[in-house]
Amino acid sequence: MATSSLGRQYVHYRDERVLIGTLRALEAKGLTERVPQSAPSAYVGGPLQDRVRLTPAGTTALATAISSPPARKTPGTTPALAPTPAKTATRSR
Repeated sequence: MATSSLGRQYVHYRDERVLIGTLRALEAKGLTERVPQSAPSAYVGGPLQDRVRLTPAGTTALATAISSPPARKTPGTTPALAPTPAKTATRSR
């Protein structure tokens, strides 16, 4: 849920912290949308809050991110380091 107070915007999600910058970035990419005054107020007598929802594009992006298995390193697939040329010892006097 998103709300504003004294000219500042805040985001609330149960026990998790979500930065307003994160919400703005998701909105700018069309991954989330706000439904104005669709959520209960944060306190008795307070204004209704905006509910934040994933758009269809946001749902697809999230599904893609959580369905992709993490990249794993298998033994023996790490590329060998290229041999370094031998350094010649030169001293300046």
